[in-house]
Amino acid sequence: MKILVSTVAFVALLSASLAAPAGNIKGKSQIVETNVCSVLKAPETFVNHVIRLRGLVYLGENHMNISSMSCPGQGIELVIRAEPVFKQIDVHHFYVQMNHQGRKGVATITGLFQSDKDPLTPYVLNIQHVTDVAPRTK
Repeated sequence: MKILVSTVAFVALLSASLAAPAGNIKGKSQIVETNVCSVLKAPETFVNHVIRLRGLVYLGENHMNISSMSCPGQGIELVIRAEPVFKQIDVHHFYVQMNHQGRKGVATITGLFQSDKDPLTPYVLNIQHVTDVAPRTK
């Protein structure tokens, strides 16, 4: 009887872990490493995924975006929709360093890629973390 109960418990646990999406196991999202041009080419494939990409960042008065020299004239709108993110050390340092660099630079951004109601920016990257901030070389 103990063997049957143990077997049933093991099968139930195995089934539950196989049924859970890989990104949700242990409460962590799976991060998709990508680049700006890939996201711009097929944005619908990245919606509701946490993505990490590196690119040219611009902080304007009313908006900020990330772009790439490989697909010029296009960019991904960057937003911060969670108040605690503003208080994170990495995001704070990003803002300070970008302001010292004339509001232009290069950075690696990790965030949730989402569809947006605004027709001018149908997709946005909701920033969660920022690393490797550097001045633009050109």
